[in-house]
Amino acid sequence: MSLEIFERELRKECRVLFVDLKNGKRKNRLLIKSNNTNSMSDVINRGKEIDAAKLHRSCVITFGNVLEKATTNYAEVMHCTVYRNKNFLSAKIDIVFRIIKRIYNLESKSNIELDAGKSKKALETLKRKHKLVFHGLDCANAGFQVISKFVVWTKPTSKSAALFAKKPIEEIHLMGFKEFFNLFNINIEENDFFNMLQKVFQEEVEAFF
Repeated sequence: MSLEIFERELRKECRVLFVDLKNGKRKNRLLIKSNNTNSMSDVINRGKEIDAAKLHRSCVITFGNVLEKATTNYAEVMHCTVYRNKNFLSAKIDIVFRIIKRIYNLESKSNIELDAGKSKKALETLKRKHKLVFHGLDCANAGFQVISKFVVWTKPTSKSAALFAKKPIEEIHLMGFKEFFNLFNINIEENDFFNMLQKVFQEEVEAFF
C-alpha cells in the first residue's frame, strides 16, 4: 500500500513538471537551445529536429526533480512534520522532514557515480546544509537530531550505493531506497520499486513523446 502512495505522488508531480512536454514547449525550448551552438553537439545538430534521445535525456533529468518533490509529499502523507520552506540562509535544501525527534535532511540523487571532484563538492555541500538545518530549526533547544544523507533512488541500500560512490563519500553518508521506506516501517522489494518507476515514466512521460 505504501508503494502505491509513493506512486500516486510521483504521478501527481509528473503532471505538473511535464506540462511542457505535453504542450510541445519542451521540444521547442530544446530546439532553440541547440541552435545557440553552445556545445559541439549543438553544432552537429544545428537546424535539425530534436530527436527522441535528446528529449528522453531531458525528461530523465526532470524525473529526478519529480522524485524529490514526491518524496516530500510522501513524507507528509505518512504523517511526518514536513518543512516545505527549505531555503535556510539562501541554501536550497532538497528534502527535510521530521519523525518524532529525528529530522531527516536528504539530498536526492538519481546517480551516485560522480567523479572524485564532484563527490568532494557534494559532500561538502551536504555537511554545510546539515549545519544550516540544525541551526535553522533550532535543533539544540528543541532536542532534535539531524540526520543528513544522500538518498539514492537507484540502489536499495547504503552498502550497495557505496560500491559506486567515490571518496570522500562513504556508506555512512548514503541511504538506499529500501532504507528510506524502512523509516516508515515499510519493506519494499527492489524489483517492485524499479518496475513502478518504469511504469510511471512510461505512462506519464514517454506516452507524450
